[in-house]
Amino acid sequence: MGSGLEAAVGMSRKWDAREAGREVARSTIEKLNRPPDFFLLFSTIHYKNPNGFRDFLDGVWDVLPADTPLIGGTVAAFINNYGCFSRGVTALAVSYSNINVALGFGRNTKLHPRNAAKHCVNMIKNGLKTGDYGNKFLIDIISGPTVPNIPFMGRKNFVKSKVGGSFASSVGVRVFPLFGHGLGKEDDIVDYLTSLLSDYYFIGGSTLDTGDMFMNYQFIGEQVLKNSVVALGVDIDKPVFLDSMLGAHQLDIEFDITESIYKNRIITKIDDKPAKERFLGILRINEEQFNKLGVFYYKTSNYFPITFRGKEKYTTGVAGFLGDNIVLGHKARGQRVKLLSVTGKEVLNVVEKTFQNISTDFFPFVFMSTSNIFFNMLGEKVYSIKNKLDEYIKDIPYLLVSFATENAGTPADRAVTRVYSFNTLSVNSCF
Repeated sequence: MGSGLEAAVGMSRKWDAREAGREVARSTIEKLNRPPDFFLLFSTIHYKNPNGFRDFLDGVWDVLPADTPLIGGTVAAFINNYGCFSRGVTALAVSYSNINVALGFGRNTKLHPRNAAKHCVNMIKNGLKTGDYGNKFLIDIISGPTVPNIPFMGRKNFVKSKVGGSFASSVGVRVFPLFGHGLGKEDDIVDYLTSLLSDYYFIGGSTLDTGDMFMNYQFIGEQVLKNSVVALGVDIDKPVFLDSMLGAHQLDIEFDITESIYKNRIITKIDDKPAKERFLGILRINEEQFNKLGVFYYKTSNYFPITFRGKEKYTTGVAGFLGDNIVLGHKARGQRVKLLSVTGKEVLNVVEKTFQNISTDFFPFVFMSTSNIFFNMLGEKVYSIKNKLDEYIKDIPYLLVSFATENAGTPADRAVTRVYSFNTLSVNSCF
């Protein structure tokens, strides 16, 4: 390209971890005329066996030029120029002369999210001390929630017993993070990142497995991490384009959180009634339907996230039930709650609305993040998203990854962590 900015997307579906790493790196950078200045790498969980992701990254570095800035992690699925995939690995590489790049990371996000975010920011700031092109963005990848292994109960985010639920709500949620499990606390991390990097555009999300929430991994350089945040800070001389849209609509149903604990992450009372009882009543679900938990989560609860009066850009959903208590994916941002609803049609509409009023002709690449629930909701019809992207983006290298939760924002509209959003990042190469 005349601007000198190049981008490429590659992938692999090989079962052998090291060979997959080699192929994804080779198929990406062979399209570039110069070494990449950063490399985004995503994999489904299928290399989780002992040393699997270590071998995978070793394969990547067999091909990738030494010291290439690299971050990534595990996702449930992805869509790129080649198709829709729930198994495999993919990468997006960018090469450009007028760019500065820095990596950052922080560990132990579930126990000390602010400390992890602070360590990450310090690395980014130190890495971008020299030069200032005036346009900055940050891609962050955060360890998502993992279901804890509860003694005598096993791995579960649903405790029927009121006594057991009360114990898990008061004691368990504080113990689980000591072992790297529990809520991802992505909202705390993103809040702190944005407070320290207020002049950055943000896009990112939290890693997961196939959706079971048993394990997830983050990549930075040659390291495979767990329970961490990794980030890529970019300073570039091209204007940054970022858009974030919510794929849900508000219903005429509201209720009050009248009691909560664990920094507003666990609801104990709704409208002065036990939270679970009242919430099921609002959704018109009886106990028998609720006990079929798979049906409840995938056919009912996931279709009804919540937001908060006066803070509608924040959304969250039900992460679990502990006795009479409801665990939220992210902390409540207010007392008055509005019920949202999501449909497959809205998922496609939000993709169309993102691109129908903009020209992508000067986009050298498009990186997108969205909710894994959208992919689950559409099932085999997820190819409809691919068709929409091909219609608007055409042959520009693009990558859409499905996260457990997403975050996006601009210097003028601060980034927030939420669910059921569709987020898009690029730069304008015509300037």
